[in-house]
Amino acid sequence: MIRSKRYGTSFISTSLEEGDPIIRIHQDGGSRGQPRPAAASRARATVVSTVTSSDDPTILAARREMQSWRRLALEPSALRSSDQYMDPRSIGSNGLHLPGALFRIALQGPAGQQDPAQVYARVAGRLSDLSGLQVRTLDVQEDDVRELLTIRLHEIDGMVLPARSLSEGTLRFLALCVLLEDPEVRGLICMEEPENGIHPANLPAMVELVRDLAVDSDEMPGPENPFRQVLINTHSPGVVQLVDPADLLFADTSAFRSADGKITRRLRLRPLTGTWRARDSAEYVTKGDILPYLETPPGAQLTIEGSFA
Repeated sequence: MIRSKRYGTSFISTSLEEGDPIIRIHQDGGSRGQPRPAAASRARATVVSTVTSSDDPTILAARREMQSWRRLALEPSALRSSDQYMDPRSIGSNGLHLPGALFRIALQGPAGQQDPAQVYARVAGRLSDLSGLQVRTLDVQEDDVRELLTIRLHEIDGMVLPARSLSEGTLRFLALCVLLEDPEVRGLICMEEPENGIHPANLPAMVELVRDLAVDSDEMPGPENPFRQVLINTHSPGVVQLVDPADLLFADTSAFRSADGKITRRLRLRPLTGTWRARDSAEYVTKGDILPYLETPPGAQLTIEGSFA
C-alpha cells in the first residue's frame, strides 16, 4: 500500500454557483495555476473521462486504472461456445472466447520455448480439485475444416467431453482457472456470487481459486504474480466461513443527513472487529451481528447431529 499526501485543493473539486454545480480540475502542483471550470449541468461525460493527456497525470492515471476494471458475469451459453480462428483471444465479461484465450496462453512465451502441454496440465490439475470430476488432462482442439477452437476435457476412463457437455459450475471454475494462467489479466476483477452452480463440497476449492487470482502481496508483482485485485459479493454462509476474516466487508445501508438537511440512506461497508480495517474505523460488525452466516439456521430439518442420532 502506498500512502501519500496532497496539500491544498483536491485534484477535482465541486462547488455551487447560483445553484449550478461547477466542477473544477486543479493542476497536480496544487495551488499553482488556475483551475479549469465546467458546468455539471452541461457535461456530456464525467470529468475523468475527458482527461486524455499527461497535463493532469494523476487524473489520467485514475482514468486508466478504472478502465482496467472488469466485471465477470459468466454465462453458460458463452462458456460452452467454440471460437472461430479469427475471434478475439481474450475472455469476455460473459465468458465468451474461453477456448481462444486458453489457446493463446498455451502458445505464449519466447520463440522455441512454448510448451502448451504444461499450461493444459496446470489448468487440468486445478480443475481436478473439483470432487466428482475425473480429470486426466484437457486441451484445445483445432478444427482446420471449420476453423474452430474447442476445449476438450479428457477423463481418466478415456471419455472425451467437449465444453458444451460440462456443467455450469465446472465451466465457471474452468474460466477462473484460465484467468489464473493469463498474465495479461491485471487490475480489478469483480464477480457476483462465484459459488453459483458449485456443489457445496467444492466451495473450498472455489474460494481458494478466487483468492489465488489476486496478487500475492508478500511477493514482487510480475509475470508469475500479476498485479490483480479481486472483489466478490456473496450471500453464502459457506463462503463467509471460508474467507479470511480480514478480507470480509459487510454491506448494509444507514441513515445520512446531507448538506441541505435531508435524510437519505447510503451504502456502508463494515469490517469485522479485530481485523486491520477495523482499527481505523468506528463502524464495524461483531460475530454476534452476523450469526446467520456462522450458525445452523433455526428450523433446520437436516443436520449432522440429526443424521447420526
